[in-house]
Amino acid sequence: MGISKSLRAMIAAVGLAAAGLFSAVDANAVTLNDITSRGTVRIGVLTGAPPMGMVDEKGNPTGYDVDVANLIAGYLGVKAELVPLTPPSRIPALQTGKVDFLVATLAPTGERAKTVMFTQPYSAFNMVIVSGKDQKFAALSELSGKRVAVNRGSSQEAALRKVAVPGLELVVYEDDSTTAQALIAGQVDAVALPSTVADAVLKQLPDAGLQVGFTFFRQGNSMATTLQDFEMRQWLNTAIYLMKNSGELDAISVKWTGQPMPELPSF
Repeated sequence: MGISKSLRAMIAAVGLAAAGLFSAVDANAVTLNDITSRGTVRIGVLTGAPPMGMVDEKGNPTGYDVDVANLIAGYLGVKAELVPLTPPSRIPALQTGKVDFLVATLAPTGERAKTVMFTQPYSAFNMVIVSGKDQKFAALSELSGKRVAVNRGSSQEAALRKVAVPGLELVVYEDDSTTAQALIAGQVDAVALPSTVADAVLKQLPDAGLQVGFTFFRQGNSMATTLQDFEMRQWLNTAIYLMKNSGELDAISVKWTGQPMPELPSF
């Protein structure tokens, strides 16, 4: 997916305007000039959550987020240095300067917004409950007394900890792939997964008899910067707007999920 000169010019113009507006905000913020002078941009991407993020047979990051990250680097006119991260390591990697920003299937929440700044969402999916072949759940109330796997620090963990379901036990793992394996191994009764991940697992393991039950919320996913990086966040918001309008984000969604990009929430 190429980037037209006019789109790149628009992005550059916004970046220059933002630089003038925010350059005095924080000397430690990552600026567009820092990135272009370096010639690379360090982008944190998710692994362990196919098709959003995973590692290929050569050990390289691949997936939905990787395509979006490479597209962003192209808009910046620099090389992408992709940093694979697990869900719990995403925000710490950003806060410690290991990455310039995140394109890592991160849901904006009020708690997370205390430590990072979020862009407008660039992707979205439904969060679903998946069970084994012997039982299928149709509502939250049916999870009473059940063990449900979630990945640590995820939005699905936070959402399920807030529901009033007697006897619901959450079993925490490090990523979506591990939670799915726990279900297949019979260690839990169900797993809470993004619909994109659930679809990928069902295709990879057609004989496992896994069943998608019900959707308990729709998650929008945002890019994230540090609290100081106003310039970077403004630039990313503009890039997301242009990538939506150009059809590039829609093409990535079709490539990895087989479906057009859903209507994205905004704030």
